[in-house]
Amino acid sequence: MKRALLCLAAIMLLCGSIAGCVVSPLSIPPIKQSGLDFASDYDSVYSILAGISYQGAGGGGISFIESSNAITNFFSSGSVAGLAAKAAPPASKADSSDYSSTNVQVEGIDEGDIVKTDGAYIYVLRNGSLLIYKADGANTRLVSKTMVIETASAIDISPYSRYEYKQNEHVIEMYLCGDLVVVTTQLSQYDYWSLDNQRCNVYIYDATDRVAPKLSYKLGQDGHILASRLIDNTLYLLSTCYVYNFHEDEPETFVPALYTNDARTLIAPDCIAIMPYVSYAGYTIVSAINVPSGKITANQTILGGGSIVYMSEQNLYIADCEYKTVENSFNYGIFTATDYLSYTITNITRLAISKNSVEVAAYGSVPGSLNNQFYMDEYKGHLRVVTTDNSFKYSVYKNEALGLYDYKWDGGNSSNGLYVLDMSLARVGAVDNLAPGEIVYSVRFDGDIGYFVTFRTVDPLFAVDLSNPQKPEVLSALKIPGFSQYLHVFSDGLLFGLGYDADENTGMRGSMKLSMFDTSNPKDVTEAHTLLINSYYSTALYNHKAILVDSKKNIIGFPSESAYLIYGYNNQTGFYLRASISLNNASEGWWWAWNNDSRGLYISNFFYIVSDNGIAVIDMETFKLIAAIS
Repeated sequence: MKRALLCLAAIMLLCGSIAGCVVSPLSIPPIKQSGLDFASDYDSVYSILAGISYQGAGGGGISFIESSNAITNFFSSGSVAGLAAKAAPPASKADSSDYSSTNVQVEGIDEGDIVKTDGAYIYVLRNGSLLIYKADGANTRLVSKTMVIETASAIDISPYSRYEYKQNEHVIEMYLCGDLVVVTTQLSQYDYWSLDNQRCNVYIYDATDRVAPKLSYKLGQDGHILASRLIDNTLYLLSTCYVYNFHEDEPETFVPALYTNDARTLIAPDCIAIMPYVSYAGYTIVSAINVPSGKITANQTILGGGSIVYMSEQNLYIADCEYKTVENSFNYGIFTATDYLSYTITNITRLAISKNSVEVAAYGSVPGSLNNQFYMDEYKGHLRVVTTDNSFKYSVYKNEALGLYDYKWDGGNSSNGLYVLDMSLARVGAVDNLAPGEIVYSVRFDGDIGYFVTFRTVDPLFAVDLSNPQKPEVLSALKIPGFSQYLHVFSDGLLFGLGYDADENTGMRGSMKLSMFDTSNPKDVTEAHTLLINSYYSTALYNHKAILVDSKKNIIGFPSESAYLIYGYNNQTGFYLRASISLNNASEGWWWAWNNDSRGLYISNFFYIVSDNGIAVIDMETFKLIAAIS
């Protein structure tokens, strides 16, 4: 009975569908600022890892319980919070040629993708190969195919799973850096419980001759790719590395490494920072790679790390959600009663970056959790963060002598907030307790104004004035049916939203919805135009690199279930369809398999749609299909 009761309590706690009351309510403790310390030797690192115990979790996962004594004994009294950021050089600007680029969060800071163009060629990662096409309208053609990775070796293991790979490597994304093409890959080996069997690699190709690219450098680091960015010829590569079986006298079993070709070098102890709260046995590894020279110029590794990455021109931010529980026990009649309050906070580490350095500069926390990189934004020396704060309360009553157990629930509560932090990551301003019972679905910052969408049954679009960081002010909250999953500044005074329609009474989502918000007066934001489309899914809802928004070309392009859709926008009449290109349309005289993860780009007067099996070419004057290269 006890086990069944605890399982039921856990399920109801996670679902949040709980009701009732708590006898003795608890409050969430205030968040304290603290700094990070650094390892003095590998024994210090081992002592932290040894203080984390593994506990089985639902769904086959693993959770970790903090050993506060091991961590407290390790820390010294020093704090790195508040160290000044080192200035980075200005971001390199895109070429002025008439072609599109990858949709990124911060202008001038490139993000990796599976398709890129330099205005003359189109570069595609497909099936472990780098394909280079000469972009020439209807005469577009493949000029080279370079195998980045070889086919993995395989062995038969069971009638239920035909093959198990001893070693499996797959391409992730790429960057263009002049005549150099940078490809990142993920390597997973058969014995994945071993530390050195999780590795991400960086291949740098000299593509001066597009017909015959040559591999110049191969670098790598342990872990699974978390994120990457490219600025001023420097690639910042982040990976998450988990530690499983490790031994005190074998640092290679618990200390991650960097690679040049296949030569392995353990990361030095003084490059390993320790978070005040280490929630799991693992690291976040950050390397700065000078692409032209093919050298790792700086590294910073964090024990504890995080899962969401945002980068400005001068700083790199890593956010990690921490789950906390406060309990209070007391006597209640014949029972021993315990009140529980569970909630989340987000820990943020700031790293100051430059060409040759990556240094931990500050550490701080905000209430709640965030979903992706767009929830963070740096502007004029402040970091703005939007979060959803979820908390759950319940009470458990025990009389072990009589074998009696009971519980009461106080339900789950949620609200949302926007927090402003200085460069020491101390909070200087906030607006919180917004939209109780709802969660944040999308965020976009535009200078002094922050926009974010929450949803339950209708879609409030909040506009927040951040011109005074110490006193953020909600200017307006527009409520309309549905919600926007992605927001994009279309032009001055216009904010584009891609999301779903929804029933006003039940909140049940319907088809996809395009919204254009008039933000010319932030105190009175209105929805100028909407368009419901006959589609229920697009990769662009969850991956901003899959959507192309260009107000100068008047293009909004993204893949749907059955076609690649290109829309235009008119200030008077709203959205209109410019092209719907079916990716399996025999009537057009060509065949290929549709892929929802396709990409759209333009070069001069032609629009190119790149799919797994080919490229469709569209004349941008007529928006008619003129060629298909399979």
